[in-house]
Amino acid sequence: MSTFYKVIRAIAYPIIRLVFRIKPVGLEKMPKEGGLILCCNHTSFTDVAFLIIICRRQIYFMAKSELFKNRFVNWLFTKMGAFAVQRGSGGAEAIEHAVKLINEGKVMGIFPEGTRSRDGTPKAAKSGVAVIAAKTKAPILPVAIYRKGKIAPFRKNTIRFGDIIKPEELDIDINSRTDLKQAANLIMGRITQLWEAGHGD
Repeated sequence: MSTFYKVIRAIAYPIIRLVFRIKPVGLEKMPKEGGLILCCNHTSFTDVAFLIIICRRQIYFMAKSELFKNRFVNWLFTKMGAFAVQRGSGGAEAIEHAVKLINEGKVMGIFPEGTRSRDGTPKAAKSGVAVIAAKTKAPILPVAIYRKGKIAPFRKNTIRFGDIIKPEELDIDINSRTDLKQAANLIMGRITQLWEAGHGD
């Protein structure tokens, strides 16, 4: 974890905890070392902040390129290890950067849906996450964020971590669109199961 990341995390932690009720479930399932693909449903602009403060490893998030147009945001996100993906272009450069990070033993964070869900319900995953999984053969950590209603101060947010998805479970032929789609669906299916479990919290 970089010094800058630690400082931002330390500053953000008490503020976020004061404003939002966050309940992590299964955080111990996150491996303490080694390359990892962290996959989470996307419900709100707060998702990244919540994951940063509760996870004990630095997460290098893939984010849409539009967020990097603001000079300050570009500086902050880059310092935090985030990197841009051009939506609709296939994101080859971003995928290769993600592969490099994972092969270096880092945690790469991705929202497989590619955009926020307006009603909070998990949506279909894009195939990019499956391409990264096929190229790295890295374990995948499914995570789901659940809340009743829209994001609001003092509303409880459950962040549920699932069992690791092992590379052999996916068995992806990177040249097969069918394999890539099936793998992406499997990953999103696990996330959806975790999201549905959040209804009981």
